[in-house]
Amino acid sequence: MGKPAASTEPEPAIALPGIRSIAEELFDHLRDAIVRNEIPAGTRVVEEIVATRANVSRTPVGQALRRLQATGLLRASQHGLVVNELSADELSETCTVRDTLEALAARLAAASRTDLDVALLEEATSRFEAAIGGEVSEIVELNHMFHEIVWEAARNTYLKQNLELTRSLIERLNSTTLASEERQREALREHRAIVDAIIARDADLAESTTREHFRKATAIRVLSKRAEGRWTVKPA
Repeated sequence: MGKPAASTEPEPAIALPGIRSIAEELFDHLRDAIVRNEIPAGTRVVEEIVATRANVSRTPVGQALRRLQATGLLRASQHGLVVNELSADELSETCTVRDTLEALAARLAAASRTDLDVALLEEATSRFEAAIGGEVSEIVELNHMFHEIVWEAARNTYLKQNLELTRSLIERLNSTTLASEERQREALREHRAIVDAIIARDADLAESTTREHFRKATAIRVLSKRAEGRWTVKPA
C-alpha cells in the first residue's frame, strides 16, 4: 500500500497468525482490509511494501496479490496494482453471480437439511423479526446469519467460499439494502418463504424464492450505484 509522497509516517506492520501458508494468510489479511475499506478503492498495493510490512519475502506476497487480482479486488493500472472499484455494470454482473449461487445453496439445503438446520433457520428468522426497526447493523448481522445457515445446510464448502467472496465484493460498495424498515419487513416475509420451502424439502421452490429474494436486493443495489454516479459532481 502506498501513502502520499509527503508523508513520512511508517505504515503499520502486518501480523500474520502463522497457522497456514504465508501467501494464504496475506491474501486473507489484504482481502479483509479491502472489504472493510481500510484500503480504499484506487489505493496502490505495492509488493515490496507489503513484504516489508509483513516481514516476509516477496514470493508469497506476489502469490497473494495475484489471487486478489483474480478475484477482482485488485486491478492492473499504469501505476501498478490498485484496489478496484466496481462500476454499476460490474456490480450488476457480480450480483447476478451471487444471486445464482445463493439460489443453488437453497436448492442444496432443501435436499440435505437436518432438523438442526431447520431449528437454526427458525431461530435466526425470529431474531431478525425482533430486531426490525432497530439498529441497522444488527439487522445486517442477523441477515448474514440467516443466509450463512442456508450455506451450511447446503453441505458444499466450495460453494460457501465463493458466496463469502461475492458477498464481500458486493458489500464493499454497498453495505446493505436493509436500511429501511419497509425493506426489512419485506425481507422477513421472503426469509420465511425460503424456510418453508427448505422445511418441505421443495428444492425448486427454495431455489426460486431465494432467487427472487436476491433479485430484489440486486435491483436496489444497482439503482443506488447508478444514482450515485449520476449525482456525483465531477471537477471541471
